[in-house]
Amino acid sequence: MTSCLPIGNGQFGATLMGQVAVDDVQFNDKTLWSGKLGGLTSTADYGSYLNFGNLFISSHGMKKVTDYVRYLDINNAVAGVQFCMDGVAYRRTYFASNPDSCIVIRYTASQRGKISTTLALMDQNGGYVRYVVDKVNQATITFDGQIARQKDGGAATPESYCCTARVVTEGGKVRKNAKGLIEVSNADCMTIYLRGLTDFDPDAPEYVAGSGRLASRAAATVDSAQRKGYAALLAAHKADYRSLFDRCQFTLGDSKADISTPQLISSYRDNPHDNLFLEELYFSYGRYLLISSSRGISLPANLQGIWNNSNTPAWHADIHANINVQMNYWPAEPTNLSELHRPFLDYIYREACVRPSWHRFAKDMGHVDAGWTLPTENNIYGSGTTFADTYTVANAWYCQHLWQHYMYTMDREYLRTRAFSVMKSAVDYWLRKLVKASDGTYECPDEWSPEHGPTENATAHSQQLVWDLFNSTRKAIKVLGDDMVSRTFRDSLAGCFARLDDGCHTEVNPADGQTYLREWKYTSQFDNPDRVGVDEYRTHRHISHLMGLYPCSQISEDGDMTVFRAARTSLLARGDGHGTGWSLGHKINLNARAHEGLHCHNLIRRALQQTWSTDVDERAGGIYENLWDAHAPYQIDGNFGYTAGIAEMLLQSYNGKLVILPALPTDFWTKGAVKGLKAVGNFTVDITWAKARAEEIRIVSHAGTVCVVKYAGVADDFKLTAGDGKPLAYECTGNDEISFPTVKGGVYILVSK
Repeated sequence: MTSCLPIGNGQFGATLMGQVAVDDVQFNDKTLWSGKLGGLTSTADYGSYLNFGNLFISSHGMKKVTDYVRYLDINNAVAGVQFCMDGVAYRRTYFASNPDSCIVIRYTASQRGKISTTLALMDQNGGYVRYVVDKVNQATITFDGQIARQKDGGAATPESYCCTARVVTEGGKVRKNAKGLIEVSNADCMTIYLRGLTDFDPDAPEYVAGSGRLASRAAATVDSAQRKGYAALLAAHKADYRSLFDRCQFTLGDSKADISTPQLISSYRDNPHDNLFLEELYFSYGRYLLISSSRGISLPANLQGIWNNSNTPAWHADIHANINVQMNYWPAEPTNLSELHRPFLDYIYREACVRPSWHRFAKDMGHVDAGWTLPTENNIYGSGTTFADTYTVANAWYCQHLWQHYMYTMDREYLRTRAFSVMKSAVDYWLRKLVKASDGTYECPDEWSPEHGPTENATAHSQQLVWDLFNSTRKAIKVLGDDMVSRTFRDSLAGCFARLDDGCHTEVNPADGQTYLREWKYTSQFDNPDRVGVDEYRTHRHISHLMGLYPCSQISEDGDMTVFRAARTSLLARGDGHGTGWSLGHKINLNARAHEGLHCHNLIRRALQQTWSTDVDERAGGIYENLWDAHAPYQIDGNFGYTAGIAEMLLQSYNGKLVILPALPTDFWTKGAVKGLKAVGNFTVDITWAKARAEEIRIVSHAGTVCVVKYAGVADDFKLTAGDGKPLAYECTGNDEISFPTVKGGVYILVSK
């Protein structure tokens, strides 16, 4: 998993090693799990994301080859292998098509009759594989099976799965060999159409239905792909993928991609300044991975996206709810991939408002007979584990994503029909759960600050998240109208919000005399080894008490500056030189919100250091040679955290203003451009800069709301025009701030004078 190249259509994907003699195509579907339905269980029993299978393609007569190249073209989502042998040029191409719901593999050669292979399909869950020669130029390989599952009362209906691989050649011959495997001899080219399916059905009582139709569905998929033909499949795949990927582009100076990725990583380690292409490549790779792992069925990308070659993956490759799955979706809105947020958001809606388990967990975990909540460790069947079972504030964190999607899209119908009912139900939970403290404020009782320290009332983490939930819900009611809820609910929410502890307490560190944000209201983070640990305020991978700084918006320069400075001091104390891959990504976003461009870049350089460790080792954070994030081991959230962090360094809009280049690392990013970032209020923003100063800011308004732009010297040093060049007036609304009305579809350009 540290060297493979990933492809995926959002739900079904594969990893490619690119070996010449034996080509191993390992594949997954997001829905193939073992596990338990119903109530909470132990970490050992709630299940795991499973390896679906492997397709092994053994090429005959492979000797020493030359001119070997293995590549992943993220501009087109196409992977490939090229090499020469005995004067013949061989090419292998791979892609995972979303429009046609299958993986396509193509083998060609520069001379006719040079493709000779043996194909073996392996079910990694023990099923029998069937090999059938359909005709002289076609074969079909299939397997199917079931995964046992449990529920509270015993055995549940098993989850069924099925896989079909169609092998088609031009020229040559297809037959079964003495071992019963498919053998291709002397073909001009070979194309394989591969699809794995399960009967996972999120709306069925036990999350599975239609097992009897799996074989016909898989066969229909490969039949349709074969009829369409390779050229048409590839064209449709590229058009579909590029409609998403091309929306947002990030470039730094005149950086170029003219060396291999391993060499680029090595050169960057020795000289980051001259190898900035790695920084822009890693940004784009995060968007590629999100497109490839978050489409289709309403399930989020898990700890490994959709790629997993083990039936015992680290942390079960689960849906981890105390930062990890949330981080997977941090880049979705700002980097113009809003549709890819929906599988996660629709999953939240289903489990919170339609299915029973999360309502049950409100009582089982929170001891509250209202609303919903969820555990930290989750499978795809609405269940999870008792790990950290006092941590129930993930419901408020999930709601932050629902509200963010509305704020970026301004989709009122989505807010009314999907997001609001989830948010209101979470508020119902907390209105019952909160307790009144001796200081007269309302506190979240017995909460944890992931993942260390004591369990106690009013952790900064829980209070800031509930503050954000209540604040967003009040804003949603204002958008939708008072008749969305009862007056009793409105009054209860307003009264509780007014007296809610905001989680923004401070304390002085006796070691340096500086003021820090408290992580626990009643327990000091300093000199407290029995309760917190030694120096964890400087070393711990989680930064759970800064939720109000990022991803929420409670703490900012536009708010209480004492709190903002305390949060920044706490953040900087965590340091730039250590952390798991995802922790480094988290700190990039936090430092961007703190306008610490230099520290952002320190963290970028640390995040892009190669690691080789595949054991659980939080000291080995970085990247592998295939640019997957290392916790270690491999964990995809750090890829997404980095991409979101770059966007946050270039544009912030969380407080209703377009803040331009708020955390630019001026010593490194002196020249660059970003196109297609999205902002709150449904604006699309392009920025070009040189000598570390913005030169042009292009804004497209998709909702026709007032636009506020904040940038040093924007009122005096820039002129505002419409898209047709017509000068426009604006109002100065603050220090380095201007405001102007927009119309839906209008283009507005700020150019440096």
